[in-house]
Amino acid sequence: MRNDLDDKARAIQEIANQLGWNNDITTLIDRVNQLDQGLIQEDEFIYIINWHGKCKLIHKLDQLQLPNDSKSHYTIPDILVEVETSEGLKKFIIEIKTSKKNKLSWTEDYFQGLINYSNLVQIPILIAWKWSLFQLWSLFEIKHFEKPNLNYKIIFEKAYQENLMSKYFGEFIIIPFEEFGLNISMKKIKKISEKINDVGNLEIGWETNIDEIYLSGKDNCKVKEIDKGILAILLSMSTEEKIIENETHIVKRYIPYPNKMQFSQNIPIILTKAFSNEAINWLHKSKDNIYPVVYDEFLLSLEKGVEDGLIQYVLFPKPLSEE
Repeated sequence: MRNDLDDKARAIQEIANQLGWNNDITTLIDRVNQLDQGLIQEDEFIYIINWHGKCKLIHKLDQLQLPNDSKSHYTIPDILVEVETSEGLKKFIIEIKTSKKNKLSWTEDYFQGLINYSNLVQIPILIAWKWSLFQLWSLFEIKHFEKPNLNYKIIFEKAYQENLMSKYFGEFIIIPFEEFGLNISMKKIKKISEKINDVGNLEIGWETNIDEIYLSGKDNCKVKEIDKGILAILLSMSTEEKIIENETHIVKRYIPYPNKMQFSQNIPIILTKAFSNEAINWLHKSKDNIYPVVYDEFLLSLEKGVEDGLIQYVLFPKPLSEE
C-alpha cells in the first residue's frame, strides 16, 4: 500500500513538472481540492434538480474558453437545462455557487461576463446558490443583484425570497403536525430489576414485547401503515427520543427536534449521505438515477400523509416579486 501511494505521489510530481509547475506541490494540490469541492457542490445541485424529473436536459458546459482574451468579455456558466414548466418548455443557463457567508459579491467583469454570454446564446441566466451554513439551495434571476458600490451583491435572505426552485423544479416545504413521530409501543410482561439511581429515583427494568409500531400525528392519531415516503421525511430530520410509561406499556417516541419542518430538496441529500460509508459521487448517482425515494411516489406519500393527519402543510413558495 505504501509503495502504491509513493508511485502515485511521484506521478503527480512528474505531471506537475511537465506542466511547468515548479512551486510547492502542496499549493497545487490545495487548489485541485478547492476545484474538486466546487464540482461536488455543482454535482449535488444537479442531483437535486434531476430528482424532480422536470428536466428534459441537464448539460454541463465545457469550461474550455478560447481565445484567452474572450474571458474579459464572457463568463461561461456551469450548466444548461431545459425544464418542463406550466408555461411549456423553458431553457436556462445556470451559474452554481456556494459560500460560507450569507452573501455573494461579484466583480463588474464577472457579473457582466455572465450577462454577455446569456445575450450571446439568447438564453436567460439563473443563479443557483447554497449558503453552506443553512445547507439550502436557492435559485434566482441575476437581476436581483444590487450594486451598492464597486461589486454586485446579494444576501441569502433576498435570494431565498426570490427563489425559483419551487416554480421550476417542484421544490416544497413540509410542515408536519406537532405530534408527528415514530412510536414503538412495548407491553410490560414482568419486572426483572429494581434499583435507586444516583439522583434518588426508582428505576425498574421490565421484560417487554413490542405490540405496536406506528406513526402519530394530529391529536395523537395512530397510523399503523408506515409509508416509505413519510418515513423518509422523519429519517431526514433531526429527532429526539422521548419515553412515555404507564402501568401496562412503555412507549419510545422519536419526534422531530428542534425544527418541525423540512425542505424537500434536503431529503434525498441527507438520506443518501446517511446510508453511505464513503465519499459520494453525486454525478454518478444522477446518471444511474439512484435516489432513496422516487419523487412522484413521494408526492403521493405526501397526499396520503395529509389525509392521515400526519402532515399539516405542504408549501410551494412563490418568488416575492411575482406576487
